[in-house]
Amino acid sequence: MIDVRYSRRAALRHSAVNPRGLPPGARRPETPEPGPGTPVVLVHGTNGRSSSDWFTLAPLLANHGRAVYPFDWRRAKPGEHVSATHRHALELAVFIDEVRAATGAKRVDVVGHSWGAVLAHYLVRCLPATPAAGAVRTLVGIAPTYGGTTLHGVLRRPHRLPAGLRLWLDAKIPTWREQLPGSAVLTAIRDAPPATGTNLTTIVTRYDQMVTPYTASLAAAPHATAVVLHRRIVVGHLGILHHPTALARVVTALG
Repeated sequence: MIDVRYSRRAALRHSAVNPRGLPPGARRPETPEPGPGTPVVLVHGTNGRSSSDWFTLAPLLANHGRAVYPFDWRRAKPGEHVSATHRHALELAVFIDEVRAATGAKRVDVVGHSWGAVLAHYLVRCLPATPAAGAVRTLVGIAPTYGGTTLHGVLRRPHRLPAGLRLWLDAKIPTWREQLPGSAVLTAIRDAPPATGTNLTTIVTRYDQMVTPYTASLAAAPHATAVVLHRRIVVGHLGILHHPTALARVVTALG
């Protein structure tokens, strides 16, 4: 087991001082980290921030000699002819190309949390014509929403939600409709050809309070290596980002 030291208070304090800053051990493409290892791109979830979400994993990977580059995406409303996920996946592709150009690396590894993993999954499955899609060597999804979420059944019938709640979700989480099981985005990923040349690993917890049921992520990506944390590890959707066992599995998956 990897010894991971994490302080939620320190992470939140770090994020509060510089909400769009970098977590410890991370870099930007403008200041690349030279080294022989494959660069790692980190993609946070829907309401996440790199500065706090990767407060543990970024320095852990850096200590293993990996150059770490967090990708911060901001929630955008879907366009008339394209989903917000599609737009963010294209932005991720540009970022990966920037990392490759800055470091000279031909390929990158990607670690995504929640919907951040879906962005990367959409890139490698649905945008194969982009150079970045073929450049992803390994994709590790931590508590990914590959199968969407019913949020304990609350979103099972979204049309029955109060109008005020739907308006609030549209304003705060514009991609919430895309994250429903059976959405056009998730259907497009499901129907796309499997990613060739990309190793996929899915790491989930039985106690995920956001991805419900937790098995939906595994069923939606049957071609990925599945890692289910032991039932004695009681950790949720956000806590999994900082649990030593989960992060040890990330390090193993990245080789």
